[in-house]
Amino acid sequence: MSLFSIVRRIMRTKFAKDKKLDPSTWLRIETMKFIAEQDKPKMKDIANYLSITAPSATSLIGELVRDGFVTSCADLHDRRALLLMLTAKGKAELRKAIVHGVRILSELFSNLSKTEFLSFISALERIKKGSVGTELESSKFTSSAPPRGSQKKKV
Repeated sequence: MSLFSIVRRIMRTKFAKDKKLDPSTWLRIETMKFIAEQDKPKMKDIANYLSITAPSATSLIGELVRDGFVTSCADLHDRRALLLMLTAKGKAELRKAIVHGVRILSELFSNLSKTEFLSFISALERIKKGSVGTELESSKFTSSAPPRGSQKKKV
């Protein structure tokens, strides 16, 4: 099993501790986080961000609306589009999930020295910086694509 899979499993196990969680919980939280960070995103923005189809985004948002976490209003410039916003209940749920996630991450990283932790953060920042504007941010990215710069240059 890959290191990434092991860490992900540990996080999911700790996140679900003493709770029976729907497997889509992480996706719902990430969706609410995106809505909170954007200025009234549209359904297509959600689909692009999550790299899912428009019907899947519609289904996901429909569940969040039914649960009272998200609301929508008509876009004055495009009558076909809906603008998405978190409700007060959605904002409270997101805050709770973030606090819980920070607690889990703090626990997971507590085994690292300060130097190790800073090295880890530095590596993540370099990966993020290197992915800006690349296929990693594209909805067409596939896991089979080689990382940028991994191919040998012809001499």
